[in-house]
Amino acid sequence: MTFIVPQRIPPLAWRRPAVIWTPAALAAAIAWPCALVGWESAEARLIILGEVATFVLALLSLATSWATGRPPKTRRVVLLHVLIAAACVALIGPSALDAMLGTQSAAPPAVAPLALVIGLPTALVSGLLFSWIALTPRPAVDDDDPSVRVVLRGAEPF
Repeated sequence: MTFIVPQRIPPLAWRRPAVIWTPAALAAAIAWPCALVGWESAEARLIILGEVATFVLALLSLATSWATGRPPKTRRVVLLHVLIAAACVALIGPSALDAMLGTQSAAPPAVAPLALVIGLPTALVSGLLFSWIALTPRPAVDDDDPSVRVVLRGAEPF
C-alpha cells in the first residue's frame, strides 16, 4: 500500500497581468453594492467611501504579510484580511463621518452595530469577488518528480 505525505500549500499569486486583473477586481468588489442602490444616491457615495477605506486597509495588511514573508496561502486568509478591515471601518466610520460633517451627535455609537450588520456581509461578497478575480493559486509541485514526494510503502493509516 502506498501513501503520499501531503505537501505544503503554495501561496497565492497575483493573476497575470496584475496591471489588468487587480484594478478589475477592485472595481468589481467596490462597485457591486452601488449597482444595487443606484449610482446617483447619497448612499452610493458612502458605500464607495467605505469600500475604498476597507480595501486600503486590507491591501495594506496583505502587503505587510507579503513583506514579512508570509503570503496568504488560501483565499480564506485574504477574506479574513478584508473582513477585519471592514469591521474596523464599520466601527470607526460613523464617528469619522460625524467628525467630517462637524456635528456633535450621539448617533455614532448607536449606528455602529447597524454598520456592522450591513457592512460585514457586503465586505464578505466584496472580498470573495476580489480574491477570486485578482488572485490565483500557484501550480502544485510536479507529482512525477521523486525528489519532491515522500512515499511511505506498507504504512498503516491507523
